[in-house]
Amino acid sequence: MDFGLGRAVAALSVTQILAWGAQTYAIAVLAPAIARDEGWSASTIFSAYSAALLVQGLASFPAGVLVDRLGGRAVITVGAVFSAAALALVSVASSPALFLAAWCLVGVAMAMTQYEPAFATLTAAAPTREQARRAITLLTFAGGLASTVAWPVSAALLPGFGWRGVWRLWAGAMLFLAAPLHVALLPPARHGASAASPKPIRGVLRLAAFWAVAIAFTAGAVLFSAMAAHAIAMLEATGLPPESAVAIAALIGPAQVAGRVLEFLGLARVRPSRLAVAAAIAQPLALGLLMAAFGRPGLAVLAVLLYGASGGILTIVRGTLPAELFGRERYGTIAGAIAAPSMAGRAAGPLIGAALFEHAGRVWAPVQAVLIGLGLVAVVGLVAVASSSRPSTDDPV
Repeated sequence: MDFGLGRAVAALSVTQILAWGAQTYAIAVLAPAIARDEGWSASTIFSAYSAALLVQGLASFPAGVLVDRLGGRAVITVGAVFSAAALALVSVASSPALFLAAWCLVGVAMAMTQYEPAFATLTAAAPTREQARRAITLLTFAGGLASTVAWPVSAALLPGFGWRGVWRLWAGAMLFLAAPLHVALLPPARHGASAASPKPIRGVLRLAAFWAVAIAFTAGAVLFSAMAAHAIAMLEATGLPPESAVAIAALIGPAQVAGRVLEFLGLARVRPSRLAVAAAIAQPLALGLLMAAFGRPGLAVLAVLLYGASGGILTIVRGTLPAELFGRERYGTIAGAIAAPSMAGRAAGPLIGAALFEHAGRVWAPVQAVLIGLGLVAVVGLVAVASSSRPSTDDPV
């Protein structure tokens, strides 16, 4: 791997753990303490987090444009500083309204620091698309460890610092560790890069392939996030006792890592568009297996493993498919435009799942059927792209 690219992967491997840990995972540990100390309901707390995800979706496109114009180092560094400020505001919020406003600012920081700008930075730094794909895969290994780090660290710090103090510590990590790593190790923007390119983004937005990918990723995001949020309840509906449902659901994380290992070791030879189809097919198939798993714990385990592994692969595809289809020119802008609706889908998935569950009489089978339908929408869109497109030859950045 190119030395500069290796430095970027090393830096982002640390800072992605910090960003995801602080902005995404810590709230799961800290929410009960917030509810106890402030008297706010769980729905109030997590509605603020959902708002952050929606803001992240809205901010993804402009963040991608800025990455193309200014370079990833500038955007992600500013994002780390902004994240520190936003998390500090979360820590001092004295009312639900201020808590919500602070989390909306965290959503902007998410768009500037999480996978999409990191993928764009690596794609721009890599000499070839193949090296960019390998770098993205390596980065997702580190990103997969974020919950493994954030949950126990937040839990360990909570008794001594309280929920406000824990978020101040996360803010400090973003300011004093993440931001300096970005400045020191990420490559500067290349002069004369894609911002000055004569190829306008509106030309890509007119392509059927762009909309097919955007719709597919959005449908898949609703499916994946809805199942992730309600996996334990769905497993219990198969007849499993609560402790067994939790144990099986805990396999999702290791399965995601296993999927990324498979991509790194062998599936990297498969075009991202074709790999996307295979992984997308696995998602509704996993739900179908879960629907048939009543009284069959082994089938439930298989469903969870298939769901997790395919989700891990799709994370990599999210970073590599835009470069295959549209080239690396203006990658950040294109990837941000694709990410915007899928982020909204990710935010809406748990709410959609819960609403369908209540509407269906608190039965999971109709919910799973709807999610399977969304999965098939994703498959159709990705099949159309894989069968009608050729890899872009626009490799130079």
